[in-house]
Amino acid sequence: MKTRIISGTVAAAILFAIMQLPPFIVGLAVFIVSLISLYEFYQCVRKVSFNPIRTIGFFISAVFFLYLIGSAFVKETGDFFLKNLYKAVFRQEVIYLFIYLVTVCLLLQLVFRHKTFKLKDVAVTLLGIAYIPFLISFVFMVRLLDNGYEFTWLIMIGTFSTDIFAYFIGKFFGKRKLVPEISPNKTVAGGIGGISGSILCTALFGILYINGISGVHLNTIHYPILGIICGVTAQLGDWAASAIKRNVGIKDFGHIMPGHGGLLDRIDSLLFTAPAVYFYINFFIL
Repeated sequence: MKTRIISGTVAAAILFAIMQLPPFIVGLAVFIVSLISLYEFYQCVRKVSFNPIRTIGFFISAVFFLYLIGSAFVKETGDFFLKNLYKAVFRQEVIYLFIYLVTVCLLLQLVFRHKTFKLKDVAVTLLGIAYIPFLISFVFMVRLLDNGYEFTWLIMIGTFSTDIFAYFIGKFFGKRKLVPEISPNKTVAGGIGGISGSILCTALFGILYINGISGVHLNTIHYPILGIICGVTAQLGDWAASAIKRNVGIKDFGHIMPGHGGLLDRIDSLLFTAPAVYFYINFFIL
């Protein structure tokens, strides 16, 4: 427990420092996290005879984040030349060409490297990209929105408060199992506690900091709603990661964070909450 708390405190300090930097730096940090997590995912599925095409997976992820980070950097600098260059490099026809070439390249692995890669390997390669780089990119996209700094913190607080409350309430009060075939330690009390904790923390943060100190003045009804969204989706993300680990027969995705396992173990909930919050903000707030 002591190791877990120390590791979590260090991670929180790093997160706080990164959040104070310009948006495109935040994008670089998210990109690095996505690559490490994607590596952990590819390593874990290799344990059950999958052979993801890692080079292509990392390359697609890099180009995807170059597109997102480039947009933020151009907006930040306001440089006319860079803006035109960015538009030329990432115009619609070029993006479609890239998707076409990647699709062909993946499928040709089955033709010219059929002894090494099978159809399931192509499928798990694409799943990894969709599951990690794509979903976590919504953290960065929220950061780019109006009042993105505040909204990004709302995601973090809603997500991690869910994990913390679910863990402690489940540990001390949990009796009835929630999804025993996927994660035997999850309990009904923990699930309810996680949602309740998320509602409480997001509401307090929204009212005291966003509406108070930041002066954004959103309708306060949005905060408990976002708390429910984070509380539910965070646990779904955790269960999905647990299901993957159970399928491949491992306890943790890695060992990069003492007491927490791999980086993917730490962000699995965030992968589900960030997109959900992003869409709620765009549909109901902005």
